[in-house]
Formats: sequence, C-alpha cells, structure tokens
Amino acid sequence: MKGGISFPPGVFQKSDIYLYRRWKQVQYLADLFWVRWKREYIPLLQKRNKWVMKKESFRKGDLVMVVDDMKPRNIWNLGRIVKIIEDEDKKVRVVEVRVNKDKNSLDTTILKRPITKLILLKRNHELF
Repeated sequence: MKGGISFPPGVFQKSDIYLYRRWKQVQYLADLFWVRWKREYIPLLQKRNKWVMKKESFRKGDLVMVVDDMKPRNIWNLGRIVKIIEDEDKKVRVVEVRVNKDKNSLDTTILKRPITKLILLKRNHELF
C-alpha cells in the first residue's frame, strides 16, 4: 500500500537460491511466485468458454488490467476501455485502452491491445 514505485532489485538465476545471502534467496523466491502467479492464477480470472456459453463482450468504459509480459511483477497497468474495434464478423478482438504513462503522473496514453491481453476487472455499469 505504499505510494512509491517498487522495482525488483535485479534479475536472478536458479543458482542464487544456493547462495548464503538471504536477500538474494528471498528475491529469487519472490520472482518464482510472480511467474507462477502470472501462469496459473491470472488465466483463472478470465475464463474463455467460447463454444459452451454466450458471454458479453468488452464494452466502452470497462475497467481492465493490461497484461504485459515485459514488465516486472506488480507493475501492470490498470486502464479503461475507450474504443471497441470490431472485425468484419462483428466480433471484438482488439480494443483501445486509456492508461497512465507512469504511476507518478496524471498523463495518459491510449494503447491498442488484443482482448487476450486484457483482464476484465469491473463492468462499466458495476463501477457506480
């Protein structure tokens, strides 16, 4: 719940767990937790029952988390969908999301992301 940005202090390898320095071991274990959390828990938040049941698609104003594999743990952006882009079959596959440029400023930018890289947190009508 701190207000500042917390970056991971470095990149760690499997061999770091065997070192006597407790700090590196804790950081390695935290990185392992983050990798498992992304691989095992995040997919559970957005189930895709494509052929089994009908599901409402993303809508303008929905609150989403933008999955970014290039960013370290706990730095994924929250955003709000500003535009829906439909393909020729009238299916939503890409949306535009407004996110903050960084956590310390109010400047925003618009990113175009596929819906597979978004996690729906709250619908627009559920926010108020």
